[in-house]
Amino acid sequence: MLRLPSLVLYLVVLAVTLSFAKDKSNDRIQEWLPLTQQDFDTHTVPNDPGANAIQLYFGYYKDDNASFISVYHRIKILNDAGKDLANIKIELEPRQSLKELAARTIHPDKSIAEFIGKPFEKILAKNRGIKYTVKTFTLPEVTVGSIIEYRYEIALPPHTVNLISTWPVQQDLFTVKEDLRFRAFQGVVEVPTEWTNLVQRSQVSYTYLNQIDLAVPQKKEGNLVQLELQNVPKFEVEDYMPPEDDYKSVVLFYYGGREMSSPDEFWSEWRKIITDYIERFIGNSRQVHEAALQAIGSETDPEKKLRKLYARAQQIRNLSFERERTRAEEKGEGLKRNSTAQEVLQHGYGTEWDINALFVALARSAGFEANMLGVSDRSERSFNKMVLWLGQLSSSSALVKLNGKDAVLAPGTQFCPFGLLRWRNTAASALNFSKTGEIFITTPQPQSSLMRRKAQVILAPDGALTGEITVDFDGEDALEHRLEALDQDEAGRRQSLEEQLQTWLPDGAVVKLQDSQGWNLSEEPLHARFKIEIPNFAVTTGKRMIAPAFFFPTLQKKMFVNTWRKYPINFPYPFIEDDELTMTLPHGYDLEEPPYHRKAGLSWAGYEVSTELDDRQLVTTRKLRFEGQQFGPERYEELRNFFTVVQNGDGGHAVLQMETTEKSENSGSSR
Repeated sequence: MLRLPSLVLYLVVLAVTLSFAKDKSNDRIQEWLPLTQQDFDTHTVPNDPGANAIQLYFGYYKDDNASFISVYHRIKILNDAGKDLANIKIELEPRQSLKELAARTIHPDKSIAEFIGKPFEKILAKNRGIKYTVKTFTLPEVTVGSIIEYRYEIALPPHTVNLISTWPVQQDLFTVKEDLRFRAFQGVVEVPTEWTNLVQRSQVSYTYLNQIDLAVPQKKEGNLVQLELQNVPKFEVEDYMPPEDDYKSVVLFYYGGREMSSPDEFWSEWRKIITDYIERFIGNSRQVHEAALQAIGSETDPEKKLRKLYARAQQIRNLSFERERTRAEEKGEGLKRNSTAQEVLQHGYGTEWDINALFVALARSAGFEANMLGVSDRSERSFNKMVLWLGQLSSSSALVKLNGKDAVLAPGTQFCPFGLLRWRNTAASALNFSKTGEIFITTPQPQSSLMRRKAQVILAPDGALTGEITVDFDGEDALEHRLEALDQDEAGRRQSLEEQLQTWLPDGAVVKLQDSQGWNLSEEPLHARFKIEIPNFAVTTGKRMIAPAFFFPTLQKKMFVNTWRKYPINFPYPFIEDDELTMTLPHGYDLEEPPYHRKAGLSWAGYEVSTELDDRQLVTTRKLRFEGQQFGPERYEELRNFFTVVQNGDGGHAVLQMETTEKSENSGSSR
């Protein structure tokens, strides 16, 4: 990992070193629990008769002294769909390893089939050099009525502890009994807020979010904390809901010092520590001042001046959006840590945090009032002031006063245009690293993202469709595609775009990317052009042919399968879809039904689709505008009604009739 001071937030929230050796506890993975007659007699889940399975027991034990996590699952298979649970996946984070594993299948007649193989290892995700893996295996001879159980131990990195640990209270299955345990490190954890004190001390506190019942964690001997629960409901997931962690029951443990006395003390103390560090980092460098003057030139308009400074900051090589390097690689490439904004300029590279800090330094040199923000990520969890964990502020940005108004800018996000924030950092809580003013602010609402699709296609007499489609992504859509592509080569980009277009088209479509442009730009759309073939696009019945007039489906249709809604409906950002499809009709056929038109409008959304026939070309134009972001469950029916109009309009068909011989001959002679 690149050891730069700009990673101060990352370093202090993920792991800290221990002040002395750990206690080598022998309390390891537990043995098989006795099977009871109730286990065999259980055939349904309370209040959920169609459930695929029920978890009879779940045990989770994390020990920060002996550096391990022990997990135990016992699950009863209730129907054929539940047999998929025999395919087990154990996810491992970087520097973790699977040390012990035992698994078996208990049949309804109480005979037992042991798992005697070895798990396969697959790469779950590889993000800029950081590898997340998964161990997979399949339990033998699983049938309806079988009980599957498996237990394993994960070895944690030695000589470090995570500043935050989690009990996964609520899971994907109804659980009859849970036993959750956590043993904190029994020495002194060197937490950053205590570094300046002669006598270091640390403490562990916890927060129980979305509590299930009256039971709370209990302190036991040996610095052990335990929570025993019964009949824990499974966590229900809905499409387009806010982050699951906002609603899922979980217990969080964290280490800290004196700042843990209250939320106000915690955030106030960290604001002071980080603000002091930022001010030293930014400094008052002559070189930074000269760089600001050079970037601005003769420009006098405040916004144009700030845009030029923004562009100058984005010229810095952004290490946060490159793969993670080992120390040997850093040394081989000659990468050095940045201790000041001036060094960011001198080195010509830096992290997201470095680049944002340099931008603040440039802005101040040009006379702007500016400071740094630590920003939460609403794609993972909504910020919760009661959770005393700095890791909630996983991103940074700059707060600049422009023409008397606050502007939140993110030059440290690669390819991010001026004035745009990555959607996950919009409408989010941010800690204001300033010695005055409000501690927290809320970042601006997300901007609307525009996607333009244009299709020129030909329908053949046999019902096959061929042609070309161009897509232009702008705003948030373009930014997310560009950032995702940083982990891909040219073949990966091609595959990603082709797969996305294929999800829009009918089954059986063949998609080939012809070219794409704009990957390394920030202010221009991302453009892609495809060739497509769709066999059996139209259906022939007698003398008629029926073909979809528009083949891009409504992407939100899965949201409205159920008749009611439990959680709010959440859209990442507003969007506009602007589409045009020109379909040349097959020779020998004419349009039987007249062009159609559908329209719906609300204060926050609008939709219109229409068709017209122009010299044997059926032209369908469509525009969908959606400006909402989050809607309570009580507005589900309102949304459902709107998107029903959209789905019906998108599902319009062109009914073609075979021309008479005389008409066809006349049509042919006119051509």
